[in-house]
Amino acid sequence: MSSQSDSHRRSEDTASEPATSAERPATPVVGLVGRTRQEETRLAVATAASLSEQGVSPSDIVIATADVDQYEDGLTRAAARYGCTVAVWRPLQLKRTVPYRLVSATLRLLAVRGQRPVAIETLTEPLTLGWVSPRDEPEPLAPAAIQEVSRRHAGVAQSIPEWQATIATAALDRPQKRSWMAYVNWIAAQPDAPTSKDVTDALEPMLDRYDATHLPETPGERAVSELAATLRGRERTTELVTMTRRRYARWLAAGRTERRWRVVNELLESFATAVPGRRELPTAAAIDVMEANDLWALSVPYVIAVGLVAGAWPSTPASPVPSVARTIIEDSDIDGVRPHSAWTTARDRDQFAAAHNTATTALVVTRHEMAADGVENRPSRFLEETQLTHMSNEAQNRLMADPSVLPEPLRDCLPTEEHNGR
Repeated sequence: MSSQSDSHRRSEDTASEPATSAERPATPVVGLVGRTRQEETRLAVATAASLSEQGVSPSDIVIATADVDQYEDGLTRAAARYGCTVAVWRPLQLKRTVPYRLVSATLRLLAVRGQRPVAIETLTEPLTLGWVSPRDEPEPLAPAAIQEVSRRHAGVAQSIPEWQATIATAALDRPQKRSWMAYVNWIAAQPDAPTSKDVTDALEPMLDRYDATHLPETPGERAVSELAATLRGRERTTELVTMTRRRYARWLAAGRTERRWRVVNELLESFATAVPGRRELPTAAAIDVMEANDLWALSVPYVIAVGLVAGAWPSTPASPVPSVARTIIEDSDIDGVRPHSAWTTARDRDQFAAAHNTATTALVVTRHEMAADGVENRPSRFLEETQLTHMSNEAQNRLMADPSVLPEPLRDCLPTEEHNGR
């Protein structure tokens, strides 16, 4: 992420909670309405472009939505039309990335190793994910060599010393056996009661070797998005290994835990679960496009919230439980029965509140009147609960035609020096 955009994103590092409405003046809210989603995205980007024309830094503008996937293409096309650069942030599905799965599978194997016999599936999972010897072998073990041993020993669970003996006597090609033995010997060499130093000594070289053998400089036949996710997964997993080592060291020093690989894995998983979204590809001087749940505890002068349409934000609750039954459960106090969080729009409301609280100078809210199938869209009920000023259709058309002039009422939201300068 560029240093330019870090200035407003790290407000959570200096304040424990975002400012409340009682601590600062109410942020003005301006409403824009497009006929279609395409026109709505043009309005949103034209607003951002116009703010930039008035001297507002792109890093002081964020376009927020409840669902990035629904708006990414339209916003990207509109950005090209107005000569802007947008940087899409999306939640990184870290636990689905191969680097994280490799580290997690290895930690699970190390944790199981000292407690019970190791099943063949547990033994081979790190290899399947690309484990490479930190010192000996230049290439990962071939999938066929892994599958051959798995097939011969299906359903088998043994201790690591027994697996060492099994591999040593297995009918494998010499290079395959050498790679297999390097792997089981590496597992056997890891301490049963790891120190914090043992954590990084085991995991960091493994990630370095994965990087060297699996991650190309260019995508080749792989999709750019797939490679980008893997690269981000590798980077973030490395960061989490460091965070895990530090927390583990503090816990050991305070006597809060025993030296166990299981504890290391639990710490890593807890950090991974809490990871926020990140940019797909960092771009300097870009206008960020973010999901609203990633705005928590941030402070940005201008937030443009798009997609405030009923059924989208808030979304329609989906559940196999009939709506009548859901209403009874929600309204009744039945022992042992609680409404599922997916039945309510509480999460959508929290997202909208996050967008509103993030904006320190102005919040712009947009919606579109007509769906792709021609059905009329109703405005989000969150708009009915918000005191906002609507921009006229004439002003909207002028904005889309020429964003060099910021129309009222947005012009009134500019800082005094910028407002007077125009």
